[in-house]
Amino acid sequence: MGKTLIMTDSGSDLTKKQAKKFGIRVLPFKYSFDGENYYKDGVDKTPEEFYEIERTSINVPKTVQITPVQFEEIYKGIYDEGYDHLIFIVLSGAGSGTCQNAVMVAKSFMEDHSDMHIEVIDSQAYTIIYGYAAIAAAQAVKAGKSAEEASAIIKRVIAGAKVRFIVGDLTHLKKGGRINAATLVVANMLDLKPILTLKDGLVVQDGKLRGTKNLYKKFVDDAVNMGDFEKGMIVIVNTCLPEKVEEMKAAIREKFPNVEIGVSTVGATIGSHAGPDLVGIAYFDEKIDVYADDIEDEE
Repeated sequence: MGKTLIMTDSGSDLTKKQAKKFGIRVLPFKYSFDGENYYKDGVDKTPEEFYEIERTSINVPKTVQITPVQFEEIYKGIYDEGYDHLIFIVLSGAGSGTCQNAVMVAKSFMEDHSDMHIEVIDSQAYTIIYGYAAIAAAQAVKAGKSAEEASAIIKRVIAGAKVRFIVGDLTHLKKGGRINAATLVVANMLDLKPILTLKDGLVVQDGKLRGTKNLYKKFVDDAVNMGDFEKGMIVIVNTCLPEKVEEMKAAIREKFPNVEIGVSTVGATIGSHAGPDLVGIAYFDEKIDVYADDIEDEE
């Protein structure tokens, strides 16, 4: 059946413990605040350190694509490790050229290495929507499933997942081209909080909340349309905002007192574009075992 590797990028927001426990290779995107000093997401600085800088910096951080030359080296290294199947689940191709680079190099690499199969899956998503899909696929591979079966699991998990979120300031999304200028102007004029989601791999507005009073209660009232919270899997995504996470938890518990609620930190890859004040809910229509706190921290 061959030897299969599941690989993703740092936009998936997997923790180091999750990557280690489930045997997932994570490619770090680089980011910079000044165009001169670059850092690897999840490697050089923790999310907490990144947001501490972002909240005080006059510059909006920018991320850098993973280049074709880098992919050539990455694929060669994986091939030399003895893998003959690679599934790379990548940040939305609508938001980054990295997916296109990965596909282009994969085609040429397989032409020169007929005993290696590389599948690049455009997640059309961000953060744990595809991160948890990678975990589900890696678990399947460890259980003896084929690369084809693992690929199908990735697509199934993503198809059954949704995310809705709000941000404190739309400026980062506007500067990164993730929302249009009209949305920013109207939101500021009318004291509106746009509810954002994903459509065709892009961030789009899908509702709005007025004012900040009972904000998370109103957000949860709207979010229940994502799916069956009591049967599915709920995860609060956030940019290192523990107090807002607790407010969101309380709002969810008020409506669904018995549901299990996970928490995931959004890293620098996504945070560079969304800004330092994001909180939302990711919903999966199936439960995935993502627990990895039993793994020791790397020194």
